[in-house]
Amino acid sequence: MQRAVVRPLARRTGEVAACALLGFGAGLAAGFLMSEAFGTGGPRRMGRELRRRLRAGAPAPARLGALARVRAALDADPALRGESIEVRARGRGLELRGWLPSRSARSLAYRAARLAAESLELTNHLLVRGEDDLGRSGGKSDGRSDPSPLPSDSPRSA
Repeated sequence: MQRAVVRPLARRTGEVAACALLGFGAGLAAGFLMSEAFGTGGPRRMGRELRRRLRAGAPAPARLGALARVRAALDADPALRGESIEVRARGRGLELRGWLPSRSARSLAYRAARLAAESLELTNHLLVRGEDDLGRSGGKSDGRSDPSPLPSDSPRSA
């Protein structure tokens, strides 16, 4: 006559739970990585991220020369001489930042910088007092042409 042999389980419950939790965490991490790489727009996003990381570093000599030319062009214009416009290297090109008193001064500054920058990419982040700062204060326009900007938004000099 044969007897049934019962063997005790080799693994304990805590060990199985730890392995299951580890497998779940690894699968979740792999899923996030795969969705970033192959999800909607993923290859484009990953390509942009890789290009951005490769470009990050010291500004190229051509950009440094263009930076100096743009600053000189803005300083040479008498209408813009008293304005504080920040010009800095950013991404593949240059960025203009600051507050100006009117739209015409804003476009004059951009046109002067565009000519000096030549073929380099130029991003215009110049703002007009009395127009671009009204949305931040939450108030309505009261006809003043020069409301003071918030302290954190004040332009930095070049």
